[in-house]
Amino acid sequence: MSRTAIRRALVLSGLGLVAGPLLAPGPLARMIPAATAAWYLALAVFAGSAFAVLRAWMGRWAAGTLVGLGLASPILLTALPFPPALALKLPCPRNWGWMPTWQLRPSPMGSLVFQVDSARVKICYGRPAARGRRMIGGRRVAFGRLWRTGANEPTTIISPVPLEVAEVPVPAGRASLYTIPGPESWELILNRATGQWGIESEYTEPVRAQELGRAIVPSRREAGARVERLTITATPHPDGSAELILAWEGTAVSIPVRRAPR
Repeated sequence: MSRTAIRRALVLSGLGLVAGPLLAPGPLARMIPAATAAWYLALAVFAGSAFAVLRAWMGRWAAGTLVGLGLASPILLTALPFPPALALKLPCPRNWGWMPTWQLRPSPMGSLVFQVDSARVKICYGRPAARGRRMIGGRRVAFGRLWRTGANEPTTIISPVPLEVAEVPVPAGRASLYTIPGPESWELILNRATGQWGIESEYTEPVRAQELGRAIVPSRREAGARVERLTITATPHPDGSAELILAWEGTAVSIPVRRAPR
């Protein structure tokens, strides 16, 4: 293959790699298996083209090592159990032991970093879209039924300091946040387990045994508000605490977060 053809393949496949995750939540949402296969084909072409270019500069072994590290680094950076202070600076963790993690995601990963008493805390969650369906209170997110509070992996809180989430003590490290929605209030469930897949059937007895506690928080309907994709924001308070606002469709849920007493 000529140098021009290699460079063209490198550019086109690179554009395909960027376009896949961007289009999966929208135009490609209904054809994820086919889109994922095409994305991996683009990845193979990109890796092969990058190897051909680098081999001419640094030799076969160095080029192979560099391309291998490039392919492995997104997995290593999101799979290894880094300390919370470092995990705050890295992409959100992913549970690579589960097959859906390897696919393009119609519900993209969202993250939020906020302050609690001068400590930085991060929350990672999948962001499903309504797409004209009734979600909260409907068949998919039914009242009175366990919900992973998002999509894909369970919603995860990463903190270098101990917290109280709705007065539930949460030690430093990682904790998952499940909910049981209701028409006027939601039940929060904080859990040490974060390595499971988020789908509710994976909330097994061994996972349940790792619960940190439960709490009830109010839910409110916001007239005229329409949030298409699940969104979590944070409002700081003068005393150093924060209030997480979980908003979707016309529903908003407030979750108080503060640093645990020393």
